[in-house]
Amino acid sequence: MPVQFKISITKEVLRLSRFCSSNEFKVSGENCAIKYALNDLFPDAHISGDYIYPYGFHEETDLKIELPKIAKDFIRVFDSLSKMPNVRLRLPEFEFDILISDEIISQINIDNLRSTIEGNKNHFLPDESTPVFTESPYVGFPMVCL
Repeated sequence: MPVQFKISITKEVLRLSRFCSSNEFKVSGENCAIKYALNDLFPDAHISGDYIYPYGFHEETDLKIELPKIAKDFIRVFDSLSKMPNVRLRLPEFEFDILISDEIISQINIDNLRSTIEGNKNHFLPDESTPVFTESPYVGFPMVCL
């Protein structure tokens, strides 16, 4: 039975990921905001425009988690701001849920996860002021194309 997991894109996550795919960091999908938010659970994750590959992108496996529309919209807007990393800091915080399949859960290293949770509680969790959107805040958001 798949498990629902909440991902929080906080101001701290936006700050840490603002240089993703900019001149300083060319590796897309490795240091983006969603990757930072997932790093404790899936340190080897690769994020595409549509999927999370929790154990990295490998053509021989189909282990992937589909991103919801709000996350896809966010990636589109976030990526359009690659030449203006400080503007990314103005993007709103938000949360979204993913469904993690049993097959993916079975491969999570529980010992690493336990030590991460104990040593890093609430690292990327939102506070009470973090808005929870029921619709994508990125619909109609101006994309910047340079």
